[in-house]
Amino acid sequence: MPIPPDDLAREFFFHDVNRQHLQLLDEAARQSGLSRGEVFADFLHMGVCALSGGQLEDQYMDVVKRHSDGKPGRRSCDTLAQLYGSVIDAMETDCREGMQDVLGDLFEGAVSYGENGLYLSPMPVCRAMSLLTVGDEEEPYRIKSVCDPACGSGRMLMAVAERYPHWEYVGVDVDVRAVRIAAINLSLRNIYGYLIHGNSLTLETHRVYRTGFNGKGVVREIPPEACPYAPLRPSPKQQQEHTSRDEPAVKVIEHQRADDD
Repeated sequence: MPIPPDDLAREFFFHDVNRQHLQLLDEAARQSGLSRGEVFADFLHMGVCALSGGQLEDQYMDVVKRHSDGKPGRRSCDTLAQLYGSVIDAMETDCREGMQDVLGDLFEGAVSYGENGLYLSPMPVCRAMSLLTVGDEEEPYRIKSVCDPACGSGRMLMAVAERYPHWEYVGVDVDVRAVRIAAINLSLRNIYGYLIHGNSLTLETHRVYRTGFNGKGVVREIPPEACPYAPLRPSPKQQQEHTSRDEPAVKVIEHQRADDD
């Protein structure tokens, strides 16, 4: 039975520039023969790799192969490169009122449509929440950590980082696309943190991105066990890999913190 036109999901954006970005995204989908959602997921993956300073080059090459058919200048990868530059330019242009989540707006308004109940809090709400939960620090230059167990595209972390950019930020989400958007958002602003693709309730962890300049790039992927902020439960694939080993499949990562002076 056909879906009535009024019941179809419609694009909606808080940033008008995303209407142009959607046109580029759909053009890349047409050129590659993939769906809009598939192209956007690949775009995010390549976007993270591009910020790694060559540390994720193998992953980048594996993904870009799906978008390399055709004449140079008319390929899907060429259109996505244009989209990437435009998104970064929009993030810099819209920063007069603080950090803006242009990519998250594009994701929510034209790709996810509330998939799996994913709705992103508007930045003004995130700023209000950061004031209510963090407030004004008596020692603002002391480094602290902030964790969002369902971080989405990282807006709550960004709202706090506007006032305390030197702190460390930890975000967890079950949607790898949201995690990569958050990683891009923090990396482009050189905010140090850990973005974890995992489940805060089950502690299952799939991958971890470490953001902030590391001598080569502003983001890199690290083994989940190298993340110092949580006990970890391996994904089913990792669990299977551990069945033939002597070490336990579930490890609690202990880390020492400096004593308060």
